[in-house]
Amino acid sequence: MQPLVPLLSLALALAPRAQEPAPAAAPASAPSATTPEARALWERVCKASGSADRPPLSAFQLQAEVRTRTGAGANDLTIDYRYLAPDCIRFMLPSKRMTGRFGPAPEQYWVMSPTGVVVLAGREWKESRKEVDDMLALARNYVALSNPARLDLKALALVAAPADLPPIIAKRASKLTWLALESPDFALVRDDTVRAKPALYRVELGVRGEDQLPAFAIVREKGDAPADPLLVEFSDYRAQDDFKLPQQLKVYVLDRSVAPLAFAEKASQEVYVTSAALRPKFTVEDFKPH
Repeated sequence: MQPLVPLLSLALALAPRAQEPAPAAAPASAPSATTPEARALWERVCKASGSADRPPLSAFQLQAEVRTRTGAGANDLTIDYRYLAPDCIRFMLPSKRMTGRFGPAPEQYWVMSPTGVVVLAGREWKESRKEVDDMLALARNYVALSNPARLDLKALALVAAPADLPPIIAKRASKLTWLALESPDFALVRDDTVRAKPALYRVELGVRGEDQLPAFAIVREKGDAPADPLLVEFSDYRAQDDFKLPQQLKVYVLDRSVAPLAFAEKASQEVYVTSAALRPKFTVEDFKPH
């Protein structure tokens, strides 16, 4: 399975990086080398996302209709998607089996089948753990972009539209203002062997002129042998609990059949949020198999 806000894709970085809500904080300041134009746009993006003094998200529960494409086929399903920072996730697979994790150790990954619970530890379950990690990466990115003012910014600059967009998206992207930022507060799925390695991410935001909200976000890992980047398209923003959050997300992965390498023209996932709870009182126990 490809990552879902790959969301809610996007899919939707970890903010905060603990299970308890962080205290209210002032908006993150732009790095000193930032140009006045980039700084001004960033401040507008932060303001558009919601109230500056709202508490950060540390958990959420989403219900959504999801279409996942694999090759020529597609799967449609309704998901119940739950997240608790920093590393608890629970959701339903296309096979209708529930899966998730309640901690970082392989022994804390699980899937519930009709015959009982299977612990996803061991090399033979590597791909199954990756499916779970895909969704966790989505949750972290979703949380990070829900409150951009709280990001730990390392760099910020105005940039041209990315060159690796497919033509159908590049046409729309050319009408947006693009802002690139660098922060450790995002996530992409890496191989188990480099799971603990700290990472810095470059995120390119295509900002809409009418409301200063992101229409696109591309998450890229910096450094040697980076994980594959993700492109997420956002639309149908709605206000809830002092947040402006997208209700429709499309996730695009790289098309390795084209040269130079670019994102695919068709989304690998389409996510349509039907309901959301942004302040659920989850505990780790809620993410254990039962």
